[in-house]
Amino acid sequence: MNRKRRNALLGIFFFAGMFVFLAQQRDYRKDSLQFKMYTRLYVNESLELDSVVVKKIFCDYCSEKQLEALREEAFHRSVYESRNPKYRKQGEHRLALYIRLSKLDFKALNEEDE
Repeated sequence: MNRKRRNALLGIFFFAGMFVFLAQQRDYRKDSLQFKMYTRLYVNESLELDSVVVKKIFCDYCSEKQLEALREEAFHRSVYESRNPKYRKQGEHRLALYIRLSKLDFKALNEEDE
């Protein structure tokens, strides 16, 4: 096989692979939901985490159980983020968190404890 033909075939396989990869990247929108949340971290003088407050959860259609589950997840992720060196300074730090859940898991939050 000559060099031009081999390079052309490699190029076709490369672009076909990229197309498949990009198509799979968009699939999460079909079966999952993404939520945005604002939280605040307060770090005291001894550079320890003083408190975490979940300020806002953007969800117009959530039930109280779903909001509570999202609030807990935002709290836990904020505590985890507090270990990041850029938040190890005294004062208030504002975080914007994005949480993605599958639609089935999100719906199941309402069905728990019934």
